[in-house]
Amino acid sequence: MLPNKGRRLPRWTGVLGGRETYAETIAELLRKEHGDSHRAIKQLMRQTDASERTVKHWLSAQHGPDAVYFLRLVVSSPVIRAFLLGLIESPAANALTAPVDRFSLAAAREAYAAGEAAGGRPATAAGRNDPERVLERDPINVPDPIELSDRQRWFLARVAEGIRCGAREIAAAWQVSLKTARRDIGALQKAQLLEYVGSRRKGRYRRTSG
Repeated sequence: MLPNKGRRLPRWTGVLGGRETYAETIAELLRKEHGDSHRAIKQLMRQTDASERTVKHWLSAQHGPDAVYFLRLVVSSPVIRAFLLGLIESPAANALTAPVDRFSLAAAREAYAAGEAAGGRPATAAGRNDPERVLERDPINVPDPIELSDRQRWFLARVAEGIRCGAREIAAAWQVSLKTARRDIGALQKAQLLEYVGSRRKGRYRRTSG
């Protein structure tokens, strides 16, 4: 509940004061729980499915976890969970919110169940069947624009002509490794210029409208 009309909104302080303070607080809590060794980085990677670079940024306070990773930490880390509960019970939270009644709790449970149901849906067949798919650890929001290489332009042109083509064809034609060829294809998919349709064995790539 917002303060009565005519009163100023409270100024956020402490960990809620800004991104920098938030990042420093999370870094301190994670180091207190795990330390800052390479083993700690690997453990946090397993807990959150974040990349090594992302975890290093958390521990060095370059930036704090975004919403998805923070929720994963809340679930997997007793220290972060205790921190969040303490924040919820803090005087700052009590001053802004009304007492929780049973109807609010019921609505919260329904929202949680709906979120779990949505989050548990399997990946689409197109993404799951793609034999060249490169797994991404970091959540993807809006695709970044990319500057296409000659290999990628060549590949897109062949796909647009209806020619069945994949990483092996890129590797053979351009004398590069399969790993490099798959990265080329993965970048095109991430930029939403390409999609994989059909089954894993008999499917093919198709140009999108991107």
